[in-house]
Amino acid sequence: MGEIDRILDRFELSSSATASAIHMAGRLFLGIADNGHCASFVVGNSSGRILATGMGGSVNHHYWGREHARASLRHLVNQIPGWGRRSSLAGACITYKADFTVGEWRVSDLVSGILEEVQVKVEDFATSSILGMHGSQERLLLVGGHSAQAIYEDSLGNQNQIRQDCLAWSPVMRLNEKINGMERLHPQRCMKDLQYMKAQIGLGKCLSTFTDVLDHLVSQGSLSALELAYDWAHDLVQMVIAMSSHVRTFNPVIGLYGQVLLGSQTIRSRVHHLLGLLFPRCRIIDSPLAPATGAYLSAVLTGKSAHKHEVITNAFA
Repeated sequence: MGEIDRILDRFELSSSATASAIHMAGRLFLGIADNGHCASFVVGNSSGRILATGMGGSVNHHYWGREHARASLRHLVNQIPGWGRRSSLAGACITYKADFTVGEWRVSDLVSGILEEVQVKVEDFATSSILGMHGSQERLLLVGGHSAQAIYEDSLGNQNQIRQDCLAWSPVMRLNEKINGMERLHPQRCMKDLQYMKAQIGLGKCLSTFTDVLDHLVSQGSLSALELAYDWAHDLVQMVIAMSSHVRTFNPVIGLYGQVLLGSQTIRSRVHHLLGLLFPRCRIIDSPLAPATGAYLSAVLTGKSAHKHEVITNAFA
């Protein structure tokens, strides 16, 4: 089990307890965050009380096709304890990490027969992610997974984003570059381990396979693995440095999100250290559910903006 799975486990309630809570909660709202490879979800009531969380396959029909996305969505919602009372679901919001906007007619095509008579909206990833981070002060979400991104919002609601070029950040391409550069310089054992990581990602395995092997190699004293981890950490922090001209405070909240950043203890520790040097008074938090939580809050707050502060406060209580 990868680190991100262990983090999510700490948020989940037991099935029986969650089903009981849902039974008493009244009208429910669903938030889904899709990164193109998998999707996380958050379910809560209209007051901002989060009742269940979980993960499933990607519901991005542009990447995987309509039937695959619908099957993933059906499997995802069936994980929700107490889903037999689906008439309780009043609204849902889906946020996609992809650059493109998903048309409303395609969304209807995706959810038809699964989320019947439910008001479903689509929201951009940055808006959901920032909303799903705790705190009213300035917030920055650092994303490190299949893509790299920094999303910042100041106390006035002004938002800025920086994204790493997808080709420069690609895990497979980075491994290829590292392998090609070290073929004649390092022991065969290190080459074999790096080739294994590349093969697992190529087979569609979760990035947690990569991060587990990477941390294992670092613990065994592999300098090439440590160099690779520090390169990734440096590129992530570099985005924060580029964003720092917009930061108006000395103590922003910085959330960490993504399977590379949360999955590798080596990368995460290095990022923590460098961010602490940049912003000694900042608060760094793991935010594996920020996009899904934000999507859930968006679903609740649709047409209910007057209670926004109360709902958000309850969600993070």
